[in-house]
Amino acid sequence: MKRVLITLSALICTLALSAQTFVVENPQTDAVYRLPLAKGAQVVATSLTPVQLGLARSNNLVDFCAWELTTTKDGAVFAPRAGVVEEASESRILIRHEDGIYTSLRGLESVSATQGAEVKKGEEIGTAGKNGNKWSVWMEVFHMKKNEAYGTATQSGNSELLKQYINPIFTTRNKCKVLLTDGNSYTVKARTWCWPWE
Repeated sequence: MKRVLITLSALICTLALSAQTFVVENPQTDAVYRLPLAKGAQVVATSLTPVQLGLARSNNLVDFCAWELTTTKDGAVFAPRAGVVEEASESRILIRHEDGIYTSLRGLESVSATQGAEVKKGEEIGTAGKNGNKWSVWMEVFHMKKNEAYGTATQSGNSELLKQYINPIFTTRNKCKVLLTDGNSYTVKARTWCWPWE
């Protein structure tokens, strides 16, 4: 009986560990995201550098992509896609989507979502950080992939998994599928699906 309990405990621990990090080698990158701020808000997109996110020493910066999204309308923050909240701290929410891709929202003033909760796209999950009359949130979308060079002499000390960034496609009021451009302004559209002709 004791051996069965130990085996079951080991199996549960293994499942829990594997659930913590989803490895996606070839992700589907055509999912459409909702800008995570209030519907109808004008949002200015500013590209961020790895240094701004504290990644100056990372070995996986070739595909780096992260955005600061700023508005003057309303500080509410909404889930850009449905998923499970993997992390909810004072200033950050990490959501894992069903395809294994993660969305990280940083620089929040407050967080209302809880770790382990399932959130729907467009569900309010927190409040953006405020600076004067502006609210902003930092957003990055990525997946985890295996580091093929892990364990070799040239890669000693590096992590087994690499964070590979995705430049997300957004739906906006004027166009259904948009890749953001640094410094441009976009109007938030609530839905994240597109008609075939859009």
